[in-house]
Amino acid sequence: MKRRTLYRALLAIVLLLTIVYTLGILGLVPFRWSYYITMFMIVLFLVLRMEKKRQ
Repeated sequence: MKRRTLYRALLAIVLLLTIVYTLGILGLVPFRWSYYITMFMIVLFLVLRMEKKRQ
């Protein structure tokens, strides 16, 4: 149950960051934000993938 709650929170964060990322591509927010969001999502993907393999 705890893992499900964590994944739901991560989903909400990722959806919010995706919106900000899109606004960065459109030029409405600094593009540097989109760069950092991309790095965060890559790291998050790798961490979740390693966790899944450990199980």
